[in-house]
Amino acid sequence: MTELLTITMMIALAAAFVVLLVKKWGIAEWMQIHGDSFTSKLFGCDLCMSFWTCFIVALAVACLTEDNTIVLAPVFATPLTRMLV
Repeated sequence: MTELLTITMMIALAAAFVVLLVKKWGIAEWMQIHGDSFTSKLFGCDLCMSFWTCFIVALAVACLTEDNTIVLAPVFATPLTRMLV
């Protein structure tokens, strides 16, 4: 249980870093302007960006560690990521 909490925190921190970097570089704003309706809404919502970034990071970690329970971590990591962003 402690290991899953630690992994969830690490996923939240990594996802927050990615979301902040995307905002800092202006990619989010560019996608809001030049993207289709789905991507412009996605990049305009911090909760959506946080969830999908957590999901991609968790999927990468699950592939590297071959532990399928890590795929549940984005559900718990998303609120933490959103608060950090």
